[in-house]
Amino acid sequence: MASPSTPPRSDASKIDPVLRNALRYTISAKEYKTLHEYLITRSPQALRKHAPPPARVDSIARASDDQNVAAIRASLRVFIASQTGLQIWHLIRTRILARGETQRPKGKTSILQSPNFRLSVSLSLILFLHRILFRFLTRLRSNLLSNDAAPFRRRNPRIARLLTSRLAPAVGASLAGFALGVYPADPLRATIAIYVATRAAEFAYNALAGEGWFRNQPWWWGSWMLMPLATGQLLHAFVLDRDCFPKAYGDFILSHTPNYLQRRPQTHPSSLPWPKPDTIVDSLAEMSRLHWP
Repeated sequence: MASPSTPPRSDASKIDPVLRNALRYTISAKEYKTLHEYLITRSPQALRKHAPPPARVDSIARASDDQNVAAIRASLRVFIASQTGLQIWHLIRTRILARGETQRPKGKTSILQSPNFRLSVSLSLILFLHRILFRFLTRLRSNLLSNDAAPFRRRNPRIARLLTSRLAPAVGASLAGFALGVYPADPLRATIAIYVATRAAEFAYNALAGEGWFRNQPWWWGSWMLMPLATGQLLHAFVLDRDCFPKAYGDFILSHTPNYLQRRPQTHPSSLPWPKPDTIVDSLAEMSRLHWP
């Protein structure tokens, strides 16, 4: 009696598991095909012999859940790109821009406490969680809108109405922004949060304008109104709440306003005191608090 023939092994199973996972989480099948065409085919014979063909890499990608793998791959790329960019900027700032300046010795910090590392982790987590949550909530919404979920919608009308809303995936995926808490409490984190909130308000305004909510607005109404409001709010915070104002922007204002914050004149006697720019700004804030004049 003839023994049953064993099924042929797929191309994906012939590749080493470590190499298979490394290819899945670092490069897509389309990117590997381009890389193989322009680089690997022109490499030495030893490398071409061990490199898998593009068709085999494509079979690996088709055999797995490409959406989750793509999310992890994109987050890893964001982590590597941001970490590399921050390290390059650190070298430029400490070796080139600070040339000739005396630098204070700083103690060594562990990599887990490094602000650059935690910022890269935060950005990559935001991207990963946003993709996962958006995909999950989109699938959940489509399943709840099917006929099979009609009993659930009747038993839980409020929850069903909330989860089947068109905005549910976008609003739920925005919870990924809490991953920004990985980054230390620093003015940069506040700056990123303010920027994201401002962009969200801008998108919301554009969406409402596209639906015709501002058809009868006057001719002078426009986005230019944000400039004086934002500038006034920044100057108000600079004078009255400088403890929460970005130091870099504050130094920029102080260094470019010699007409308003007078420097010590050359003819002024050195024996007499002259207020510093910070002292002048603090005096303006105190005058405002005292409602003078």
